[in-house]
Parts: sequence; C-alpha cells; structure tokens
Amino acid sequence: MKDTKMDRRLLIILYSLAFVLLREWLLPVMALTDTNYLGLFMVFIGLSFLTSLLGMKWWISVPVKILYIFWAVHFVFLNLIFFTRDSLSLLMTDIMSNLSILETGDWEGITNPFRTILFFVLLWMTTYLIRHWIEVRRSILLFYVMTVVFIAFIDTFSPYSAENAIFRIMVSGLLLVGLLYILRLSEKHHRPLKTGVYAAISLPLLFVVVASSAFASIIPEKDPAWPDPVPFFKSVVQGGQGLGTMTATSGYDPDDSVLGGPFTPDHTVVFEAKVPSKQYWKIETKSTYTSKGWEKHPEESERQSFFPGDSIAEGQTLLDGNKPEQVSAELQIIESLPYVAYPYGTAKINTRPDIVLNRRFDSEQIWATKNGSELELDSYEIEFVEPKYSMKALRETSMDDYDASIDFSPYLQLPEQVPDRVRELANSITENEESVYDKAKAIERYFRNNGFTYDQQNVPVPREGEDYVDQFLFDTKRGYCDNFSSSMVVLLRSVDIPARWVKGFAPGESKLNDQRERIYEVTNNEAHSWVEAYMPGIGWMPFEPTIGFTNMAGIDYDIETSLDDPQSPEMQEKEKQEKEKQTPVAKPENKSGGPTGFQKAFAWVKSNVWKSVFVILVLTGIAWRIYYIRHKWMPKLLIRMHQKPSGDWETFDKQYKSLLRQLERFGIKRSGDMTLSEYAMKVDRHFGGRRMRDLTAVYEQGVYGGHIETHDWPALQEIWEDLIIRSAG
Repeated sequence: MKDTKMDRRLLIILYSLAFVLLREWLLPVMALTDTNYLGLFMVFIGLSFLTSLLGMKWWISVPVKILYIFWAVHFVFLNLIFFTRDSLSLLMTDIMSNLSILETGDWEGITNPFRTILFFVLLWMTTYLIRHWIEVRRSILLFYVMTVVFIAFIDTFSPYSAENAIFRIMVSGLLLVGLLYILRLSEKHHRPLKTGVYAAISLPLLFVVVASSAFASIIPEKDPAWPDPVPFFKSVVQGGQGLGTMTATSGYDPDDSVLGGPFTPDHTVVFEAKVPSKQYWKIETKSTYTSKGWEKHPEESERQSFFPGDSIAEGQTLLDGNKPEQVSAELQIIESLPYVAYPYGTAKINTRPDIVLNRRFDSEQIWATKNGSELELDSYEIEFVEPKYSMKALRETSMDDYDASIDFSPYLQLPEQVPDRVRELANSITENEESVYDKAKAIERYFRNNGFTYDQQNVPVPREGEDYVDQFLFDTKRGYCDNFSSSMVVLLRSVDIPARWVKGFAPGESKLNDQRERIYEVTNNEAHSWVEAYMPGIGWMPFEPTIGFTNMAGIDYDIETSLDDPQSPEMQEKEKQEKEKQTPVAKPENKSGGPTGFQKAFAWVKSNVWKSVFVILVLTGIAWRIYYIRHKWMPKLLIRMHQKPSGDWETFDKQYKSLLRQLERFGIKRSGDMTLSEYAMKVDRHFGGRRMRDLTAVYEQGVYGGHIETHDWPALQEIWEDLIIRSAG
C-alpha cells in the first residue's frame, strides 16, 4: 500500500478528517432508512483505519474485521450468546441460504442480516480505497467531490437536511485536500518536511479554511435567483414533459368522488410539526367505494364534542402492560386546513381555551368551533402515545374472531360493478395465509413484487363503465397513493376483511427552524392516502401499500427471535415454522428441478456445524503456514513469472522490484532513509560478492539516467536468479 512511509502523527490527522467525511455518507443513509446503528458502522470504519495505522499484517487485520462484522450482525439480529453452536448455525444458515438466493437471481429475497454483511463489505472496500488515495496517491480530491455531490443530491431530492453537513464537509474536505497537496509538493521536489515544519506550513491553510467557512455560515442567506427546479425534474423523471401538461395540483381535497388523472406537485408548506419522530398525519377516513372514488359513510354519524385538554380515545390498541411513554407534537398551521391533522395514538389536543373541538366517529374528522361557528386553528399541541402492536397477537388473529356485535357492513361494502377478477386476485393472494394480519400483509406486499409503478403524471381517469381499481390492477399498474390504497381496501374487502380508506399527510421533510429546532415541514405534495384494516381483538391498524412509502405502524416482535429482520413483519411464516421444528428450510430449486450447488453445500454445513468450523480452522492454519513460509516457495514462482530469454528494461524493472520485496520477506529489511546503493551493500554483506550492487547500478542508470538499452540482459537475469534462489534460504 505504501510507496514511502508517512509520519504516523500526520496519518492520524488525515484518517480523522477522512473519518468525518465517511460519517457524512452514513448519516443520510441511517436517517432515510430509519436505522439506529450508526455507531456500529463508525466503529468498523475506525477499526479499519486503526489496523492500517498500527501496520497490522493482513492475516491479522482481516480476521479481526470479519469477527467484528459477525459480532455486529449478531448484536443487531440475534438474541443468543455470541459464538455458540446456535449462533454459528443461524449465521451459517442465513449466509448459505442467501448465496442460494443470489444464485437463483431472487434479489428481493435477500435477508437483512446478509444485506448488513454486504454493507460492511462495502465500507471495508471504501476505507481501503481511502487509504490508497491518502498513502499512495496523496490525493483525496475525487472522494471529496463525490461527497459534495452525494450530499447535495440527497439534500435536494430527499427529506434529509444537509444544512450542517455542508459546513463539516467543506472544512474537513478542504483541509484533507490541502494537507495532501502540501505533502505531494514536498515529495515532487524531493524536499521531505519535518513534522514541525509541516505543521507550520499547514497553519495558514487551517486558518483560511476555518475562518472562511465560519464567515460563510453567519452571513445572511440570499433568496434563490431561480425558481426551485426540483418539481420540474421530478415530473420529467416520472415520465412527463414538465409541469405544463398536468391538470390538477396536489394537496388535501375533501372531494374524492372521482379519482385518477395526473396532477402537479405543489410544494407549498401546509404546516410545520415539532415532533420527536416521523408520523403519519391523519385527517379522515371514508368507507363507501363507488367504483370511481370514495364517499363518506352514507348515514350521519354520532358526534363527540370536547374541550382542549380533555382525554379522547383515538381507538388504537396498545400492548398490554407495556404502555409507551406519552410524547407531544406542536403544529403550526401555515395554509388553510379545515380539519385537525393528528398522529396515531392521539390522547389530548391542547389549543385555545375559548373553542370547542368536535369529532365525527365514522370519518374520524376533528374540527374546531367557536360560538357554534366553525373556524380553522392556526396552532395546537397534541399529546399522543405511539401505538405498538404485538406480533404474537397479530399472528393469532383469525377470520372467525370478528365480533358479531360490531356492524362491519360499511367496511365490507363493494359496488356490483367490481369485476370478478378483482375478487379472484384477492383470493389468490391470500389463500396460503392463515391469520387476518398475514392476509393483509400479503396484499400490502403484492404491489411491490408485481410490476407496479409509482407515477404522478401518466395516470388515466377510468372511462364510463370502467372500475377505478380494476383498471389499475390489471391494465395500467401505474399510479399514485390513491390507486394503491383504494386497490388494497377493495382487495381486503373482497376476502371479507373490514377495511377503510384513510386520508391525511405523509411525515414531511425534516429540517431546522429559526430556533435551530428539528421540525417536519409538511407540504401539499405530502397529501397522502393509506389503508386501515380491522384486526380482531386489536382494532384498526394502518397499512401502507404505496411503493416508496414506509408503514409507520410500530410492531413489537414478541415472538421467538431468529435471523428474521426485526423491521420486516412480512418475513415468511413458513420459514419460522420450519425453524421451530428444527428441520431444514426448503430452498429454491434451479430451473432443472434439482438442488443447486449452494443448496447442497448449505445442507451439509447446517448438519455439520462443528465439522465445518474445524475444517475452516484447519484450512486457515494451513493457509497461514503457507503464507508464513512464502519466502521459501515464492522465488520459484517469481522466476517463472519474470524469466525472459532475450530480456529488456521492462522485464528487468519488474525483476528488480520483485527481488526487493523477496529480500524483505527473507528478513533483510530496508529502513525508510536507506538509499538503494546502501541497501545493496547490506545485501552483499549478507550473501557475499557484489551481485546486488551490480543490479542496483544498472537499475539506477535506467531510472535516473534513462540508460535502458545497452545492457547484457541475459547476464543480469542470471545474477537476479542467483539472488532470488539464495533468498529462499
């Protein structure tokens, strides 16, 4: 890796700056994927730099990193003592099964533990590249530019706010580039710098970078000179020609009687929410599907009136004996909003004391009145408890458990115009599932695995006599949240699962307000629809079928722990049952019908865990022994690789460099300040004669004097072979 040895103190500084840049890559990944294990990945990056800093041999550093990766996967996904028979069996089972999945090309079937391992491998490769750029190339400009482009792209096209990240990247990146440039200049002019001199030269760079960055962060920001291009880009990417072709704009609209057609994304801010975590903001539900859209419950429902601060029952079932801590959300309404937007688990709404709050039970709309007249609130606070659903209870739900005393008919209603193929599709999706929850999850997953596309523009309006859901499921397979959510409700009702259509807003974009507080900015473009299905004995539970959106329902995985992803309730129940019975998991077969090579190997490894571990240890020991005595067998290989009867400068150059490496392996070390001539004398003192000095003289004439033609190449090759053979001991 290293051409010339770099001062270790300087390396610590350079690695620390690179560590900061790598952290800026990980932060948006963790935020956008709701991953809470940033520390594990940062420790791995630090471990990679530390092993390089300490000069560890690869046969030490590689096992250390592999051991850490397996420990991290064990820590996140398993609840077993590390490095036991059970933990090794589960890890080997998961790895071998994923290798089979890769062989069959079923990329979506890869489990999260294996994805985590692949992500660690990616970090491993990245840290190696950074070390190469720092220690060999002495240039990190490419990585710095990639970091700036990546963060700018994420900040522009995702909810992640990189406001503070830009400052950290500019300071650390410019310092890293500048320090390496000074080092590169000193080497170019063959003027090695002492640590004190190098630090003195670097001080002006440090002052300029920090001062200019600090000044840039405090000066007032000017408004953009051009309009925001993001809406236009998004519309073009989604298949359109720009905003001018659209006929409607996004946002909350109480009229859903006719769905379909394109719309223009509207990024006008509706409200800002100061809340600890992402929430779906519910406004209303609708129950009557007309084959063209949705209408409210046909009968006037009962109302509830209450005052700000009164306790209300939001209708969510929490885990018995494990009530989560109550949190609050502060909403500042900016645009007109006739109803209260509230999160799941709402317990109290606090606002002005001179108003009355009203709630309609069928649609679950909440609005404010004063002296009998409706008014729109400009701000309010909501106290809520984020609901947690027991996976054990969900898996025990049965179609026979619905309470006969509850009238579910409004939530099972379907128009006569719904084609039979819609019902047939619903039955085919759910026929192999037992619980109500698994049937609902199967329908929710259906859209992600069967060629559906999220699109805001190329979305038709159903023709007369054509069903909105049928058109989407079988003809276009293209649409936005209304298409996905309406289709899921109809499919659920087709298999007798009570369901209703929900409208509100998605969580919005996270950013800092003027007080540097984290808020979620919710725009008209976050107007959204999703699904609620009734789980027997539990209540209404949200589901998210729309591609690109994440189900925010909290799940408590109070079932037997395994390698199944704790964030993915849709992992196959059949695999869980097989593991509980301690029988081999059925693996996908290849096209010929027989087991693949990976499957055969997996079956043997699972049934012979300790034998596999023993074989791996033996093979590791043999490999280490072969590597340890490589100075004995390497010369024969080098002679075969570099031997050339006629000879030329290019061949001699390779021979000489391979000889230097072989002499190092043999034990004749060359210190960092030793010239080639001095090293040649040291070699000749060890072996006798002046063979190494003869070879070195020719090499220096070629490198420094350009004398690369008139040499007795066969004679030089004989000298080289003699020294190579002697170095084998």
